[in-house]
Amino acid sequence: MQIDEEYFKSDDFKELLKSYEMSVKSGQPIFMDVDDLTDLIDYYNLMHMDKEAEETANYALSLYPGASGPITYLVRRFIDRDDLSAAEELAEEVEDKDIEYKFIKAEIYLAQNQGHEANDILEDAIRCADEDDVDNCILDALNIFVDYGYFDLAKEWLDKVKDIDSEDFYEMSIKIHSAIGNVDKAEKIINKLIDSNPYNEKYWNMLSYVQFVNGKFADALTSSEYSLAASPNNPGGLSCKAQALVKLFQYKEAIKYYSLYFEIYPLDANCLVQIGFCHINLSNYQQAINAFSSALANVTDDPELQCTIYDNLSLAYSHLGEKEKALEMINKLKTYTNYVDHLHIMLLEGYILLEAGDKEGLKILSELLDECSYDALYVLKVSVVLYENHLWKSAYTLMQTKFPFDTKDYGHSYFALYCFELGKDEEFLKYLKMGVELNPEEAELSLRHLFPEGMRPENYYEFIINLKNKYKK
Repeated sequence: MQIDEEYFKSDDFKELLKSYEMSVKSGQPIFMDVDDLTDLIDYYNLMHMDKEAEETANYALSLYPGASGPITYLVRRFIDRDDLSAAEELAEEVEDKDIEYKFIKAEIYLAQNQGHEANDILEDAIRCADEDDVDNCILDALNIFVDYGYFDLAKEWLDKVKDIDSEDFYEMSIKIHSAIGNVDKAEKIINKLIDSNPYNEKYWNMLSYVQFVNGKFADALTSSEYSLAASPNNPGGLSCKAQALVKLFQYKEAIKYYSLYFEIYPLDANCLVQIGFCHINLSNYQQAINAFSSALANVTDDPELQCTIYDNLSLAYSHLGEKEKALEMINKLKTYTNYVDHLHIMLLEGYILLEAGDKEGLKILSELLDECSYDALYVLKVSVVLYENHLWKSAYTLMQTKFPFDTKDYGHSYFALYCFELGKDEEFLKYLKMGVELNPEEAELSLRHLFPEGMRPENYYEFIINLKNKYKK
């Protein structure tokens, strides 16, 4: 189940890929071993070539009915589409009802939030494994637990591995410790790997990832640069650097590295979405629309990503003043009833109408707040919509009267912003102090434009106090 990416760079695989693609292009079927076809499926999957991967899987099953590799891929596609009944039906076609079947069933259990059942069936699978293959099976199980977010179970299974000096074990340990918050432990393991081989870009990418998911964005950027120094334009390093740049609000630079990554994976819709997001933040709305539209053309069978694209397209069109196109995107969103909260759709619709100068937007936002009984998160979101449409007093009043500042660790920085715009200096200082202490990431997101470029949120309050004292003198 673990994909050998190095093999995909070999001459043997390149020749295999060339032969297969020539046969597809010519329409003349080619007979291949099931393992070779499974490698092709894994390659296409890695390259985000979903259509080619699915076609190869179906072709493999036409030659080898019951083969576990192609069935595993197709089962995952059904799980992605939330078609679990089809996944279960296909799983029963697996010829080997011992290890491979049990692993596929475990994935279906996890997709159904049945962690206990998945754990039990994977225990059965390990008991079926040859002694020499037990560690590999355990690592495959760990991959599944991690992929589905069952990190506590993964931590338990990590202790089952006997060869604790293998690179695969180290990599899995890093993922799990990072996910459960043991950042120091994860970084210690990675640094040990880096000390043993400082020119391995994969280790630097792992370190960058751990630093990124734990909010150390500047450190993540530095690690990605070491990765790219060791291996220029390696996709992992490009992706890590682009993500870190976004978190550091360096959107123009981020586009550069996402674009380099996209040259390697030209069908990656997620990459195009990130490029579009950067363009929105740079107020390049037409470029954003172009990127999101290209992403929409590339994405297949991923309703959550499609929702994200329509969401962003609605805002980009709205910012360009194309109200009708923006509302058209909202109508597209409304068809994804299982994937998007209708309250979020109301929020977007209210935003678009207000930005177009249509006061009907205020009515929709009012209905939204009534429907959610003034839920704190939506009170904050509506206040941001009001603020961004220059209704500063309304944003301030809504938060002042309806937001539970004493029980939440978010929202304070946005309220400080509204106070600043309205000249309420004492309240601004009070909520600025609370904001940077309770949620520095939100403080930076909402208030960074008020401070010198690059200043850390923890210095905001002191900066304002010093500024006030300077003017008093």
